[in-house]
Amino acid sequence: MLVPAADAIERPGKALDDKTNMSFESQLVRKIKTQCNDFYSYQGIFVATPSGLLLAGTHHDARDARKVEKLLREGLEKWKTTSPSDRFMTQEVFSKAVAELAKEEARKRYPTGGLVLSVICRDLPRPDAKNVSEVHRKMYNQDYAWFRKSEAQAFLPEQPIKGAKRKVKRDLVERLARFHFVDLVRGHTSPFPQNTVERADLTAEVIDVNDNFVSLRYKGWTQTSEVHEGVHTEGKWNRPGPGIPKLQKRGVDAKLEGHAVYDQKAKKFVSFNVVVVTKRWGGNVYNARAQFLDFGPAPMGIVLSLAGDNVADRVPPLFFRSYGWK
Repeated sequence: MLVPAADAIERPGKALDDKTNMSFESQLVRKIKTQCNDFYSYQGIFVATPSGLLLAGTHHDARDARKVEKLLREGLEKWKTTSPSDRFMTQEVFSKAVAELAKEEARKRYPTGGLVLSVICRDLPRPDAKNVSEVHRKMYNQDYAWFRKSEAQAFLPEQPIKGAKRKVKRDLVERLARFHFVDLVRGHTSPFPQNTVERADLTAEVIDVNDNFVSLRYKGWTQTSEVHEGVHTEGKWNRPGPGIPKLQKRGVDAKLEGHAVYDQKAKKFVSFNVVVVTKRWGGNVYNARAQFLDFGPAPMGIVLSLAGDNVADRVPPLFFRSYGWK
């Protein structure tokens, strides 16, 4: 049985080059990666045993489903010839892993009873994207947006009667603008500082009330814009060259519209669907816009929907550390 797992190695305590402050989890990832002949990057797809024995792996062709399938099959075949003693952790190592997992679980701040949204972003079709490869045109990315139970209440009017309206608190709309209406389509990016939010408006209107269920309509508009002068690492281009601007100018102009249903008895949202049509421009060192000089302005679409409640849907937001939650 294969157990798929994904991990981000940028946060403190997980950097694979920081041997003095490396978690057990990072030690395992480093062990697996260093067995691969490809040292180009720690990113990639790897098939390994629980003990950290590499069965198959590569950094390349991670977006080619057929090549990934071949890699998985190679790993499964090698698993068949691997002895049980090489497959699994020792009891001592397993105990350390369990203890570290318990500490991580205790640090989680998942907003039980609040509003948890799936955030999916992708480029929208446009005629001037001919220079962008077919693979890159179809890319999309996913994140999650968290709102505590008390914050979720701010997404509906105080009096749940038909026609009632309410402007959602600015700080909650700013959270979306700064951390979630960002260009993640092809890779990593950085959040927008608070002073770059030029507009953060979102209005909730009750359009119907049926027993315990309040139907809501949302309309809004956010704008972010900034210029980096290479002051911090993520504001710099990794390779200057023809067509790459000296100053990084980036921003997102977003129009929101959608619907939601709130259950007054259960005190929670039972549906939430908001479409965000944006115009984005700029880029940074990691989000792959420089590859095709695809700096825009260009259309990008974002969909906000109610997340599920399984383990995969409890992944913290990419910029959760910037939320400022205590």
